[in-house]
Amino acid sequence: MTFRALAVSSVTVLLWLSACGGDDERVGPGVDGGGMVGLDAGPGLDGASPLMDGGGMDTDGGDVPLDGDSRDAGPPPADAGPPMPEGCITDVGAGHHVFTCEGIEYDVQVSASCAMGGCGLVLDVHGATMDAAVEDRNTNLRMLGASRGYVVVQPTAPGMTALGTSWDPAMDDPKVFRFVELAARAFSIDRDRVHMTGFSQGGFMSWRMLCDHADVFASVAPAAACGSLFRHYSFSGDERPAREIPVLYIHGRRDNIVSGCYGEQRDGVVSGWSMTPDSVVSMDSDYTWTRYTSASGNVFEYIEHGYSAYSSILGGHCMPGSPDIGSSRFGTSGFGCEQPAPFDWGEAVIAFFEAHPARR
Repeated sequence: MTFRALAVSSVTVLLWLSACGGDDERVGPGVDGGGMVGLDAGPGLDGASPLMDGGGMDTDGGDVPLDGDSRDAGPPPADAGPPMPEGCITDVGAGHHVFTCEGIEYDVQVSASCAMGGCGLVLDVHGATMDAAVEDRNTNLRMLGASRGYVVVQPTAPGMTALGTSWDPAMDDPKVFRFVELAARAFSIDRDRVHMTGFSQGGFMSWRMLCDHADVFASVAPAAACGSLFRHYSFSGDERPAREIPVLYIHGRRDNIVSGCYGEQRDGVVSGWSMTPDSVVSMDSDYTWTRYTSASGNVFEYIEHGYSAYSSILGGHCMPGSPDIGSSRFGTSGFGCEQPAPFDWGEAVIAFFEAHPARR
């Protein structure tokens, strides 16, 4: 057994996943015989030790509950009035805030223009063992979103394993969604410009949010996650989202953490929404970016790449264009792809969101 296989196989994994229209399913610990571990759908190997963003952050409120309104009513229209504090969101002014709501800490970036209301909202969710600061180091969405008219929300998972933070879908998904609803009201968000992206565990959450709340999100951009690995998100029958929304999906061919399922995930979306190839957006010897279109005009853009992280354990479990390059071949930190890429994942995500407000 190679050192890499030994390192990966030594991790015990407990996966919690929920399907569109289905019950939560608990998948026991284990690694398949090929050395692949479905690690980042649950606790596991997805980053450095949790790091908190210091210096200059205003921390607002303590562990304050939400206002108790868990209605799936979606964000308010842009003319809902000026931003107003509500529940655990105690400050709606411009700047960087940290709110603790229902036991989850949220980093929220608000530009001066968004402090006046009417902006969009981007939910950006990290993977296991990461936190909001590590996620932003890879996506740069606090800066990109603020410059493009979005309030950016980046939660940090409350669950902890021996390797670091981890999301529990059954417990955390509803809380995160309630915070999105609350933030949409408090910051008077434009309901046609609410989007979500996530890496690894955050990517799995993006697929689940698409399945469960397609009426709220205008578009989603999952990275390094494919629910088809666990026979979820098949985009057929009860696992079909309530409506078609644009999806940008990226996955590495050399991904050692979530491997062997990206083609099935792509095919499920294309088949479930009866899509046909539209065009190749761009490509070279290391990646292919393909656009598919349905009869209704909805788009699914799929990026398959051959890049890899500096870590041999992570392999292709990385984000192109990210400067977060690790320092150890056998470590579990550094989620930027080592090789230079002609595109940047964070830039691609925000451009996709800008191009795809909700189709009503």
